[in-house]
Amino acid sequence: MKRVAVLLLLPLAAACATLRGGSTAGADSPTTAIQRFLDSAKRRDLAAMEQVWGTDKGVASATMSRKELERRELIMMQCLHHEKATLGASGPSEGGRLKLPVEMTVGTKRATPAFTVVRDSGNRWFVENFDIDQLRDQGFCALPTTQPKP
Repeated sequence: MKRVAVLLLLPLAAACATLRGGSTAGADSPTTAIQRFLDSAKRRDLAAMEQVWGTDKGVASATMSRKELERRELIMMQCLHHEKATLGASGPSEGGRLKLPVEMTVGTKRATPAFTVVRDSGNRWFVENFDIDQLRDQGFCALPTTQPKP
């Protein structure tokens, strides 16, 4: 019985290692990292978002508690809701980072926040930061209003 339990735990341990910065964390390119980040936020998929959010040290989940990670992801998801996102040309930033403007629209609202992406030691790209203030200022972070029934 112990042997079966150990065998069942091995795939789970491998999956956890992947989430904490293994080979599938991050993206092959800066644009792929941003696109996956935005797509996962739009789908409200915490696990997918976690895979491409991080620093030059790897995924963010390796450096913060699960509760803090999920709280931050939910806040970001609220502001990243969009109907269309168009990535602009990248430009250099500090410490090997790249900044890319992303034109986002939802309804008549439009914003172009800058996303900062960074590469870790395994040559994987992560979204490190984005201009959430611009999204907030343009009304992207507002809670949706519900229409009263007539």
